[in-house]
Amino acid sequence: MCTRSFVSFPTKYRRRLKMKLALLSVILCLLFTASTISGQNPGLQVRLTSNGINFAKDIALGFLRDVINKLKLPDFSGKNFAISNVRVRSFTFGSSTVTAKSPNVFKVAVKGASAYATANWRAWTKVWFINFRASGTGKVSAKVDLEQTIGLGRSSDKPALSAGECKSPITSFDIDLEGSNFFEDWLYNLVLSFFEGTIRRELQSKICPEIAKALAEQSKKLSSEFQPDFPLVFGTNVNLGLVSNPAVTSNSITLALRGRCYPKSMPSLSFPFNPPTVPAITTTSQMARISISPYVMNTLLYSMWKSNVLKKSFSQQQLTVALGSTLTANTLAPFFPTLAPYGNQPLQAEVRASQAPRAQFTTTGIQISGKFDIIAGPSSAPQAATISTNVDFTAQPRLTNGVISGSISNVVVVITNAGVLPDQVLNQINQLIETFLSAQIVPAVNGTNIMINFINAKTIGM
Repeated sequence: MCTRSFVSFPTKYRRRLKMKLALLSVILCLLFTASTISGQNPGLQVRLTSNGINFAKDIALGFLRDVINKLKLPDFSGKNFAISNVRVRSFTFGSSTVTAKSPNVFKVAVKGASAYATANWRAWTKVWFINFRASGTGKVSAKVDLEQTIGLGRSSDKPALSAGECKSPITSFDIDLEGSNFFEDWLYNLVLSFFEGTIRRELQSKICPEIAKALAEQSKKLSSEFQPDFPLVFGTNVNLGLVSNPAVTSNSITLALRGRCYPKSMPSLSFPFNPPTVPAITTTSQMARISISPYVMNTLLYSMWKSNVLKKSFSQQQLTVALGSTLTANTLAPFFPTLAPYGNQPLQAEVRASQAPRAQFTTTGIQISGKFDIIAGPSSAPQAATISTNVDFTAQPRLTNGVISGSISNVVVVITNAGVLPDQVLNQINQLIETFLSAQIVPAVNGTNIMINFINAKTIGM
């Protein structure tokens, strides 16, 4: 017997390509979904900038590389040969770009993606009464260019991806056939020509359909896996469904989200106000920008009020700790005669919002205004007196190493149903209100962890 090895027979090849789902990563990091709406201003906007798109693109390319390296072509056979186990063994991407084609369509272009694949081959023939057989491995190296348009839209208020026009020409294709060969040259050339023709065409024909299939799967996954509601604090959720199709430009993708908070026990709660217009986000070198409307905070405060969350009881001991001294009935009796019968008995109190507070954003934080009642009395008559107040204060959220915290400042309390109170009493009431706000309002600010910073029409960078 004799053998012959064949090395380096040029042609071109390639296999599965970079689907550049850059958008997939974008949506997975940023998208949220919720109830059905249309034609309204968003509560907040999220813009992924060119730096963010490039970061997401790199993640997507890695994801695609893993997918492509696991792909396999069908087996092929002819009268005198069979080719099986066509597998991509390694895959690397060339240069890539992302450009906008329309307000919600972008094009991904990849030049010079490289792939290395292997396949098993067998060949046979019969000369007179003698059967000749041979087998070996085919090694393929190829380069491919790809252009794929991807639509970024919404289904109801959920994100949706769609595949548009696709081109995937194989620009070079090299084959090495290695193995034993006890057969005629014509049979060997038959196997080689099959690699050069059918397998190359098969590979090229599958790139675009595989991209479309993957996009459809990812769109379905986005729709099914992203839940509409995200829990916040004090029994509230936030609804972050898309209110319009994402806006695509050559260097950004902008998402308009509903930003509606509501009590879990009252998901259909309506509000006596609508989202204002959120100014457009300006260009930035940061990866992402978020623009937040006061609507988000106001729906949270209104939900907390409707859920009876905006109240806090203080026992006599807690009231003494909060004020730093004991408050007795005699202290307030000159202004609230109903307390006079209780002399030096220490008071307990409950602070509660008489209507939903309202928020507006300033350069120093969140300015919140509200009406609060203080229900005070001794333990034997806990509702002996009601002190009605108007309260204005500033909440100042902070972001430190990715952790949100907050504090309150500039608390101004105006009592509306009593005469002029002594400074000491005013200071005590002011301290009581501040303690209440720290316990009820600040945790709400801290709990809304999707809101990196609360500044009216101000954008926040990440």
